[in-house]
Amino acid sequence: MERQEIETFLVLCEELHFGRTAKRLRVSPARVTQLVQKIERRIGAALFERNTRGVTLTDLGRQFQRDLAPAHEAVEQVVQRTIQAAKGIDGELRLGFLGTANGRHLVELARSFESRQPGSTVRLVLEAEVGDHLRPLRQDRVDILAVPLPVREDGMIVGPVVLRETLLMAAPEGHPIVRRGYATMEDLADHPVVVAAGDPEAYWIDYFVPSQTPSGRPIERAFLVESLQAGVALVMAGKGIGPILAQFAQYNQHPGIAYTPIENGPPVASALIWRADRETELVRAFARLAEDHGPVILDWPPAQ
Repeated sequence: MERQEIETFLVLCEELHFGRTAKRLRVSPARVTQLVQKIERRIGAALFERNTRGVTLTDLGRQFQRDLAPAHEAVEQVVQRTIQAAKGIDGELRLGFLGTANGRHLVELARSFESRQPGSTVRLVLEAEVGDHLRPLRQDRVDILAVPLPVREDGMIVGPVVLRETLLMAAPEGHPIVRRGYATMEDLADHPVVVAAGDPEAYWIDYFVPSQTPSGRPIERAFLVESLQAGVALVMAGKGIGPILAQFAQYNQHPGIAYTPIENGPPVASALIWRADRETELVRAFARLAEDHGPVILDWPPAQ
């Protein structure tokens, strides 16, 4: 059956009137009659009953409608998605990230994406702030961010995971935790803790530095810092300790500070995040590429 025949049949099923069907399809009533008769000849039975009271579906016609309508809708959806993909795959995609490892991985994904989609360009725009890392998305300065999870903000879509890593404890060299060779979340109750400032993402801070340890001991957030470098400086000065992601530690190794894995720390993963109201086919295509590529695993200590 041709597409026009299918559409004519389905519209007539809704309208049950040849004139209204013709008007809706912008054809003549004679054309509607011609198409319906053509379908009925192909099937070998009447699909509609026509009399002075109007038009009704036969039992066979109702069954045909029930079977045909979902299939037709599915085909139309595929066509529309393909049209949108053809329209939306070109253009510029603005990327942001939090963490050097995330940034380097995005560079690799961008190169691969541009080679597959010659009509598109991908540009790394900025590195987000530790305290409020979703701000660039809220301000529409980037299209996609690669940031550590969790992300629970309304209107944000959490895409594929692009990086998995270890949560470490930053402590001064020679600290008892460093000499022991491992850290636990219980250690946070025994020392002043350095954490990132930022109220908008309080749940994100709580994920890494909760208000109490697994055993229920209170944790003191002694120092709130606006930047990673400020936190590293406080730890190096012996003012406190604090959890840190492996990718941050990897690029902030200095004399006077050491990083130790937290044995019972929460799992750490970074994912692509974008705004639901700014989702485009270009964004979805990049996310599909990242999902196909799979996450990078960042070991600690890093490979030499």
